[in-house]
Amino acid sequence: MATSLPISSSNQPRRYRLVDHHGQPHLELDEHFESIDEAWDFATHWWQQRQPTGEPASLVGLGLEVSTESGGWRTLRHSQG
Repeated sequence: MATSLPISSSNQPRRYRLVDHHGQPHLELDEHFESIDEAWDFATHWWQQRQPTGEPASLVGLGLEVSTESGGWRTLRHSQG
């Protein structure tokens, strides 16, 4: 699920973070990532460690945000949970 963003004139690299179903930084996954793939890989590994053995996969309520040039965050994907 790669999303292409326009090239920025800023020297600030984009950062990504995972958010909960309220759009707040996730309590257990509150880290900054260098790419969307890195964020989702981290979240997937985290969820697999908590998924009971033999249970079917369930929907996890995680969203994704990207840093903006002004220092804020913009939602790329809303939580589905």
